[in-house]
Amino acid sequence: MRTTEAGRTRTERRERAAKEVRDLLAQLYSSFVLWGSVYGDANHHEEQDEMRERVARLLGEFPGHYLPRTVWLEEATRKKIEVFLKKSEGLYKELSAEIEQQGYARVRARITKRVSKELGPLRKEAESGLEVEPAGTRLRWRWRLRRIVSGD
Repeated sequence: MRTTEAGRTRTERRERAAKEVRDLLAQLYSSFVLWGSVYGDANHHEEQDEMRERVARLLGEFPGHYLPRTVWLEEATRKKIEVFLKKSEGLYKELSAEIEQQGYARVRARITKRVSKELGPLRKEAESGLEVEPAGTRLRWRWRLRRIVSGD
């Protein structure tokens, strides 16, 4: 009976971790979408800055929320999420530099297109990994924890 309870608890933790990471991905992606959807006129300059700062804040907070949950995720799923995160960070830096050079109004349409083209498929791929995650293969959490602690 203890074995059954332990297995159920691991499954529940795994499901909760997958849901929490899925929510983090959705928040980050939607913040990019909102950043690209703010109007480009002078009256919305504060909103533009707020949306940009939100993306930066979420990018900064993502690892702190994500890393503790990686123990519960399969390696393939983690890699998909990390590809999405790396691409998000790069895209944020590129778009921020373009906005500084050309202004928000000129870059706004590119934000929307690039987010849809570059981040959309990566987000869907990461989320699809999270969908099958709770039903995935047997959890090897002790082995993963040792790798994380030892820095392998």
